[in-house]
Amino acid sequence: MRKIMIVALRLIMVLSSAACSGTPTEQPAATEEGSAASAEEAAIPAEDVKYKDTVVIGVANDITTLDPQGSNTDANMMAFTLTHETLVEVDPDTNEVIPGMAKSWTVSDDGCTFTFEIPDNVKFTDGSPCTASDIKYTFERAKESSFTKTKVELVTDMQVVDDTHIAITISKPSQDFLLLLAHQSMSILSEALTTSDEFGYQIGTGRFAVEEWIPGDQISFVRSEYFYGEPAPTNKIIFRLIKEEASRLIALQTGEIDVCVDPLNTDLGYIEDDEKLELIKVPNYVLLYLAMNNEREGLNDVHVRKAIAYATDKQSMIEVGYNGEGFVHDHWVNRGQFGWYDDLPVYEYNIEKAKAEMAQSKYANGGLKLRVIYNGTAKENMALVLQSDLAQIGIELELIKLETAALKGILNDAALDYDLCLYQFTDNLGTDFTLRNQFGSYEDNGVLKKNGSNRANMKDPVFNKMIDDALVEQDAAKREKMYNDIELYLNDIVPIVPIATSYVNIGVKKGLTGVKWNGTAKHDYRYIAVPE
Repeated sequence: MRKIMIVALRLIMVLSSAACSGTPTEQPAATEEGSAASAEEAAIPAEDVKYKDTVVIGVANDITTLDPQGSNTDANMMAFTLTHETLVEVDPDTNEVIPGMAKSWTVSDDGCTFTFEIPDNVKFTDGSPCTASDIKYTFERAKESSFTKTKVELVTDMQVVDDTHIAITISKPSQDFLLLLAHQSMSILSEALTTSDEFGYQIGTGRFAVEEWIPGDQISFVRSEYFYGEPAPTNKIIFRLIKEEASRLIALQTGEIDVCVDPLNTDLGYIEDDEKLELIKVPNYVLLYLAMNNEREGLNDVHVRKAIAYATDKQSMIEVGYNGEGFVHDHWVNRGQFGWYDDLPVYEYNIEKAKAEMAQSKYANGGLKLRVIYNGTAKENMALVLQSDLAQIGIELELIKLETAALKGILNDAALDYDLCLYQFTDNLGTDFTLRNQFGSYEDNGVLKKNGSNRANMKDPVFNKMIDDALVEQDAAKREKMYNDIELYLNDIVPIVPIATSYVNIGVKKGLTGVKWNGTAKHDYRYIAVPE
């Protein structure tokens, strides 16, 4: 019966998406890796081609804030990349740190002081100058936000040498400090504008400035006349919110938009078969996981959490959610990250082991009722599989589908009023960043408080010490062993259930160029260009 349910879900996905898009009802052939355009194929716009003045990008999620230090969502991060700059950036192709606003930097012999140099002609998009003092202000302000405070917690001193140089000192050597500074939430702000204007934080030194923001509809950005570097080839970029996947595809097919972010997997064949369109397909770092609020009744029992881990049929969830195009994920760091432990024991799908774990809890005879919140069609189908499996071990699961903004509102609210959530972690800025943000906490007046992206609401001083010690270890072999031990520790307490990674899929107009497609789904549209 369960297999029939999974097959039925996949069939429903195919039929419903075909009916909505007006295309034939047969299922498109699966796309082979490498058959679609890759991130490396994004080229600099050609000089002899005339490009459109305005490019429209159809997005699935709304902008929620224009304050870089107020959010870490993909949609917001892509906006900040247009409007602001960070001192350094990460090349999505090589994962190496490269210059951002800072054209160069030096590091002291003890590895604790970084001196950055910025150009002398950097201006904010209102025309006011940006100096090293604005960098200092930005980092001081970052200490007050849960989304950024972990990125600057090692900073002990900042000295403005002159308008174009700042020396930043950290308490101990950090292997990942530069990576943290590349995060869009560390975008440089204007002290004068941010302290004098309620919305001054939305003005950065980027290639674009916010033109108009209509929450729930669209946001437009216009090319800045004050940008000191190479100008953007497109005058205006619009992010248009189109929540339904099928509607986004129709808009792409009819020419209403130039980019369709995250189409349904069952619709990818339609994009490939359209001579006017192109499919961009990038293996991603986006980890889909089941967040478990570790302080909720029932979920505060490690045996219940282990039971849920064993009862999560990851492969079936990939089948119904990603149309089979995904990869089971069993680890606590991203694939390919430093510290990945090859010999980590995994929680394979095993209902009998799940029942055995439940038998060690006070819910051996059932009676546990939980709610799972999620957004989107793919996660809805995955939640149905999870509901079926948890029923087999005596857990009654209520499914609650929410709009993205409502979902994030619940997750970010101080009340943390949720049991389970199907969610995604999309950053890849080093092992420490991944672990610290997903599972770490910090002390505030003697009380541990969770870090911003810690959806498990995990507060564990043992874990905190483990990641702190690993961060400053200079010997690579010892550091790798420390991260292996951290993976084993998390594997034993199971704060979340890692489920899968897959692909980032984007449908675009043929000939579109200039975009750096990113495996974190935070694409860089600064140099996007579409032929007329």
